[in-house]
Amino acid sequence: MILLPTLLLTLAAIASPVHLSSEQQVAVLQEAQTAYELGIELQTSDPVASKEAFRRSANRFNVLVNDGIENGKLWYDLGNAQLQSGEIGESIAAYLSAKRYIPSDGRVEANLEYARSSITHPITGESSTSMLKRLAFWHTSLPTQVRLALGLTIWCSFWACVTIRLFRVIPGFKTVTIMLGLSAMAFGVSVGADIADQYQGHGVLTAQEVIVRKGNGLNYDAMFKEPIHEGIEFKILGRRSNWLHIQLPNGVEGWIEKDNAQIVTLSSESKKHS
Repeated sequence: MILLPTLLLTLAAIASPVHLSSEQQVAVLQEAQTAYELGIELQTSDPVASKEAFRRSANRFNVLVNDGIENGKLWYDLGNAQLQSGEIGESIAAYLSAKRYIPSDGRVEANLEYARSSITHPITGESSTSMLKRLAFWHTSLPTQVRLALGLTIWCSFWACVTIRLFRVIPGFKTVTIMLGLSAMAFGVSVGADIADQYQGHGVLTAQEVIVRKGNGLNYDAMFKEPIHEGIEFKILGRRSNWLHIQLPNGVEGWIEKDNAQIVTLSSESKKHS
């Protein structure tokens, strides 16, 4: 009976969220950076110890993320540590999160593409989708802010031409205005797609092998003969209990256990920035 109050206090402490102080956050960050540097030093002489150091570094960076700190540099560093420790799925999720805050940082995009290239048996979209992406390469290569600025500039140019045409003849007026109008619409659709995409659930498989099922339960048949692998990205169509209804890059839909994936939030609302 004497131990009961102590036990209750301990359980209450575990249940209550504990936030780190500023000094503790700095200490954890230093531990993460020190472990990462150690991993770099040991890469050639002791690969096993090096990977373990990278894993410790990722764990410490994760402590800061779980404490509510959100910024692109932290997500980028976390992704690097996870990638070096062999956690492909987690690193892709971290890089995607980093892009929310530093979308124009070439290092994030380069490391993300490298992590994607490390996926075992990746699932790609259909050829028609790939062709569309090649034709609209600017949609993925230019940051949203740049596309918005270009779209507004072209739209203003369109109306400037229309206004000038009221007072004087402009050679090739019809061709110019059509081109400007279509370009402005293309940029508008592109930016609109980005905004809508922020509120579409996304995720990345983090388990080494994942069985996609036809329903939200272990009693449902598998969609594929073989499990799919970590690092594959998907869209979330629905949620039910501990299951996610997902759409893979090739358009196939199915259900996976929530614990086999990491959800990526593209909208940074209600997050703490540091």
